[in-house]
Amino acid sequence: MSKLRVHAPGRINIIGEHTDYTGGLVMPAAIRQGITFSVERNDADTLRLFARDLDERAEVPLPVTGKTGRTWVDYLVGITFQFQELGHAVPGLTIDFGGDLPQGAGVSSSAALEGGMAFLLNEITGAGLSRPELAKLCQRSSNTFMGIPSGIMDQFASLNGVAEGPILLDCHTLDFTPVNASLPGYSWVLINSNVTHDLSEGAYHDRVRECATALAAIQEKFPRVDRLSAASPAQVSAVADQLDPTVLRRAAFVTHENQRVRDMAKVLGADAGARSIDEEQSEEANGVSAKALAVGDLLNATHAGLRDDYEVSCAEIDFLQRWATETFAGEVTGSRIMGGGFGGCTLNLVRAGDLERLRAEVVPAYEAAFGITATMIEVEIGAGARVVGILGRGLPARPV
Repeated sequence: MSKLRVHAPGRINIIGEHTDYTGGLVMPAAIRQGITFSVERNDADTLRLFARDLDERAEVPLPVTGKTGRTWVDYLVGITFQFQELGHAVPGLTIDFGGDLPQGAGVSSSAALEGGMAFLLNEITGAGLSRPELAKLCQRSSNTFMGIPSGIMDQFASLNGVAEGPILLDCHTLDFTPVNASLPGYSWVLINSNVTHDLSEGAYHDRVRECATALAAIQEKFPRVDRLSAASPAQVSAVADQLDPTVLRRAAFVTHENQRVRDMAKVLGADAGARSIDEEQSEEANGVSAKALAVGDLLNATHAGLRDDYEVSCAEIDFLQRWATETFAGEVTGSRIMGGGFGGCTLNLVRAGDLERLRAEVVPAYEAAFGITATMIEVEIGAGARVVGILGRGLPARPV
């Protein structure tokens, strides 16, 4: 029997946090780590699912009629339901999957799960959906089937990432362009706090609601503003007296974060050759890149906003961020919380050659403070979801 193998990557996000569901700008990148699916047809009208990392199995009759109550199963079932809603018959399939994405670390294991399932069903049913269309399908499943009011960034990055670098994505128009985030002599490193606080899910819904409240107030005065990320800081200030102080801070963060994404795109797109030879030699002598410093400043500013204005950080993450940027100020140019918040990872820009020393010092310091062992991951930017193998014949395998 023929078998199709599909790989769906996780993602990092350089900058642009909590702006996707307000129609803003983000800069995510697909990474090498991800989830690999093996799928073959079976003779029953059933989805037979095996999660290797969890060592759990499930069988779901087709067609799908609703949720099963098991989260990992429902992510896959929800995508199946979306294809049914579009009129595509999903045959009986046996699917096993597993990978190397840490759950709860903010690298979007759930988006890889959704994106991989959408990609393989697109192949098997011959639906012919484009990658952006698949991302919208995944977001729709998250919103309407899973009940999670998420934006589109995570699924879009997993499906549309490019090996050349992160993408600058407008979450309103879905226009995107690759950005070269390669900084010679530096690496993107995740430090996983290995904590996920239970309040994260409810708090995420709260932030979405607070942003909607801010937008409603802005639209009363500026009716042409169709999304919060389109508002300027001046427009937010103009309705400050009508907003609860907490809602005002949320709105201010979104507008400033959008500007930081624009600033990051300019910094990364700057031509290093335009600087003078004296400046380049000075940078080499100091061992620190001016571009890396500018990138680090933006990362640090985003963390401060997420900590103080959006209030989605936590003590463990703040400890890791401070340790990296203060104790290793020369080696780590910037650090910030990445993902939905309340745990997960920090994203750090680390000078080459200093990773092991950072690991040797921050891991025991964090363990002494919290009794938890942090883990470090040097990430490599990679391509989006793709077919990685076909065994036998019969299953379609078209590039999407």
